[in-house]
Amino acid sequence: MAASSLLRSLSRISRRGCVGGAGPSPFHHSRLPYSPFSTAAADAVERRGFAGLGPTAKGEKARVVVLGTGWAGSRLMKDIDTTGYEVVCVSPRNHMVFTPLLASTCVGTLEFRSVAEPLARIQPAVSKSPGSYFLLARCTAVDPDAHTIDCETVTEGEKDTLKPWKFKVAYDKLVFACGAEASTFGIRGVTDHAIFLREVHHAQEIRRKLLLNLMLSDVPGISEEEKRRLLHCVVVGGGPTGVEFSGELSDFIIRDVKQRYSHVKDYIHVTLIEANEILSSFDVRLRQYATNQLTKSGVRLVRGIVKDVQPNKLILDNGEEIPYGLLVWSTGVGPSSFVKSLPFPKSPGGRIGVDEWLRVPSARDVFAIGDCSGFLESTGKDVLPALAQVAERQGKYLAHLLNHVMKAGGGHANCEIDVDLGPAFVYKHLGSMATVGRYKALESKGISLAGFVSWFIWRSAYLTRVVSWRNRFYVAINWLTTLLFGRDISRI
Repeated sequence: MAASSLLRSLSRISRRGCVGGAGPSPFHHSRLPYSPFSTAAADAVERRGFAGLGPTAKGEKARVVVLGTGWAGSRLMKDIDTTGYEVVCVSPRNHMVFTPLLASTCVGTLEFRSVAEPLARIQPAVSKSPGSYFLLARCTAVDPDAHTIDCETVTEGEKDTLKPWKFKVAYDKLVFACGAEASTFGIRGVTDHAIFLREVHHAQEIRRKLLLNLMLSDVPGISEEEKRRLLHCVVVGGGPTGVEFSGELSDFIIRDVKQRYSHVKDYIHVTLIEANEILSSFDVRLRQYATNQLTKSGVRLVRGIVKDVQPNKLILDNGEEIPYGLLVWSTGVGPSSFVKSLPFPKSPGGRIGVDEWLRVPSARDVFAIGDCSGFLESTGKDVLPALAQVAERQGKYLAHLLNHVMKAGGGHANCEIDVDLGPAFVYKHLGSMATVGRYKALESKGISLAGFVSWFIWRSAYLTRVVSWRNRFYVAINWLTTLLFGRDISRI
């Protein structure tokens, strides 16, 4: 049934409810080079000459197209009113990642499925509603005048699968929630040799490499120098992600590695490299506490700037060479190449520029939220930090705004309506938290807390923020299992 409804939508081409005029459809092609379908029905769609989802017709629900399944896009899809909108999500992944707990999966404190929330659980309409879909693809171009986007399917290098399939999707409202990408500052070798900690597959790669190095270092005949290199874990970036991963890794070494890999326990160590102060967004007392706790846990703190990354070592600005077996890069994020290519005015820093209501002023019916967006200079507002709580709050705000517009009759494209959009988006910081391992954490929100109490608050807060009860149960059970039996060190 789902396939047949998709095919019906693919073959639909009618005028928008609020758009006048005629002309050639952007969905018409004389012959498509290849098709993602292998059925006779798909061939019929191809013969009709359409490759994509056509415009919605008058009387049909308006279509909201969301690009991305991060904190912003997922929260918007959770709160959007599907009685008035059809939702189409275009993203290279079909789940949301609960990033604050991602570092815990690298060392086995949590299972990977505990931090991945399937999109169909966040918004059931994408798998149940006839006009709502999740499309495993990425957006490659936008045509604001035609209200369409160009997309290309994502196969992530899988063998024996379909070639990338290009198609168009018409929208009534378009929301950019495509996030940002890790900043490498143009340093040679980072992309080739470092691992970023932003996705589940990054955490899986870190875990596999860490355990592989542990096992290889135990093989007879390995030189002392090579053994020390293999077991040297280097983290670049002293923000919350870098500090939390360093803390988790040091705790893993103290509580598990030294018991189960006793032959190499004196060789494994962690180095955290930061150009300035670690946890610069926290106050001085908490920064000093974090420094002391990491040092006690055996983490070596190095202040310096990485100038070059080679396969087995990195070089700092002072000429110091640091060999490594595992390199994790966590130096913040910046706008992606896709965001840079978009024909919209940019905010300071290169993000998509938005006004106080998160609209892209230069394009009708286009919005941007999360790490890919920033206030234009003309608004007089500062660009907000790339934080999960910022993205989630923007997603919630925009969902309510779109619901309000839809109920006022302005859901379809180019509908001229006089609707009071209500108050502009205002962000209020709720505080920052970070764990430094061994039942210690930091919290900053007016009142600064550190130690076990803060660690308990950290875990309780994150447990309540996990999206579904299913994953809350997984996280709680994983924490309990780790406490009682230690971490699993199987390399799967």
